Amino acid sequence: MAEPDKLQHVTSTQPPNVSEADALELVSGPERDLLCVLSYIYLSCGQSAKSLALLRLVAHEQSRDIDLLRILAYALVSERRGDEALSVLDRLDKLDDEPSSSLPLMLMRSHALRHAGRMTEAQATFKRYVSLRANTAAARQQ
Repeated sequence: MAEPDKLQHVTSTQPPNVSEADALELVSGPERDLLCVLSYIYLSCGQSAKSLALLRLVAHEQSRDIDLLRILAYALVSERRGDEALSVLDRLDKLDDEPSSSLPLMLMRSHALRHAGRMTEAQATFKRYVSLRANTAAARQQ
């Protein structure tokens, strides 16, 4: 411990001259996959805060990984972080063109809107979800 009148020097553990792009790639490959799997397990066990902490290690603003963004959106909704979840869901709307994703993402959006305090939009989105789900179920039975 340093004396009160002395300065303490802290050395950085990050190598000098690391660009922002390099910093974003510090977790990649098998480590990234392991963190995603662990976060999914935490979510499955109802421990969304732990899941979110792990996901934040691998997610970044420019992420284009659809599977990662789906898990991140779900973790954010589970933690009642509506505004953050809406931001991730907006990115997914642009990236995810899988037709089977539409309904689950719509349901998640209604929950995110509710957690963001936007009840009118949440209710409208949920009603649209229920209507589309009923139409999809009816189409499958024919």
